[in-house]
Amino acid sequence: MNTTMGSATLYDRLGGEQALLRLVERYLFLLQTREEYAPLCAHYTRGFEHYKKRMFEYLSGFLGGPGLYMQRHGMPSLRENHQRIAITPQLRDLWYGCMAQAVNDEFSDIALRRELESAFWTIADSLRNA
Repeated sequence: MNTTMGSATLYDRLGGEQALLRLVERYLFLLQTREEYAPLCAHYTRGFEHYKKRMFEYLSGFLGGPGLYMQRHGMPSLRENHQRIAITPQLRDLWYGCMAQAVNDEFSDIALRRELESAFWTIADSLRNA
């Protein structure tokens, strides 16, 4: 995934660690409070702090920042870790919709939002397995 524009990564352009943490927190807030995401929320069975940490670590490296997930857990195996869930096009679209909404809530730069949405679509669609 090419997450750079010139020499600045998407991680840098979105504002680094604190901005990414706010994005993940916003995603999880929407997931837990919006009725339309309830079918997706039901799959988060390990507690939201676990998912907050793992999502933040993974996205940090994915977006061109520090490779926290790899440092702490080894090579990311996103597809393998999600095989226990039947990720249908509908479930994929719920995840992507929730993340796109979080992106739009957190960032005003339209070009940055579009690039982040594209990156998150890549993740969402790659995990579809049913």
